[in-house]
Amino acid sequence: MNLFSSITEESFSYLISDYGFSEPVATDGSWKTTFLYVNDQIGIEIELNYRDMDTFIFISKLKNGEFPQNDNYVRKQLEEIIEVEPSRSNGDSTTIEQFEKGIARKSTLLKNNIGEILNTSENVFV
Repeated sequence: MNLFSSITEESFSYLISDYGFSEPVATDGSWKTTFLYVNDQIGIEIELNYRDMDTFIFISKLKNGEFPQNDNYVRKQLEEIIEVEPSRSNGDSTTIEQFEKGIARKSTLLKNNIGEILNTSENVFV
């Protein structure tokens, strides 16, 4: 596990302890690492994108605790759901410290909004 993965798991641990999400399933790709947290309503995908040196959060509505296997699959970026302008990194000129701070910022943004997202998930994914 790399430094960024450790920071991510620690930063988003409240999803497990406070909101009953599963332990994350981590998947490494060529330019990213993705952490998937699920509960019975939604899936939260935390993407560490190493090409952009940025963190993205995608949220999907689940059906019967699983991702739908048809065209009804809806995946939205956190900022779109809460209607704020997404913050962007400086791309390849982003420092390691800035990338770490970006992970923490996205964690805080989700933490400040997760309760409302869970309470209104039927409306969020219309």
